[in-house]
Amino acid sequence: MSKKENVKKIKKYIDEVLNTTSSLSAKRPLKQDKLKQLFCTALNELSFVNARAVGMKHDFDVDFTEYDDPFFKIISSLFKLYFTDKQRSMINWWLYDKFLPSGDVLILNDNETHEEIPNENPEDIWDLIQELKKKDEKKNSD
Repeated sequence: MSKKENVKKIKKYIDEVLNTTSSLSAKRPLKQDKLKQLFCTALNELSFVNARAVGMKHDFDVDFTEYDDPFFKIISSLFKLYFTDKQRSMINWWLYDKFLPSGDVLILNDNETHEEIPNENPEDIWDLIQELKKKDEKKNSD
């Protein structure tokens, strides 16, 4: 059964139970959801480009640094417009420092609780940045 047919079936049940005519509409994505999706796409693509450059240097001794550098500078400048120093440090850590050349992966721990902070994917980094943002806003309002 298709999604459209399921929606019609649900609408019919609602109409029968409530004895009225109803309408259903898809949930509109929130602005925050759109921003998160854009952020995650950007981080995934940056990670891919960086890994590709490292792989090309390692495997074929081809250095894309000079070619890629202007693009990374532009992206870094755009990040400066939107993110704080602390937030950019978190992004840069995830992109460039988390994965070591040896293949080891660094773990991020909370300084106060010493618990591991999830940072497996861009969604985790987005959530962490939002937490940092809330802490900064709270600190600035006090």
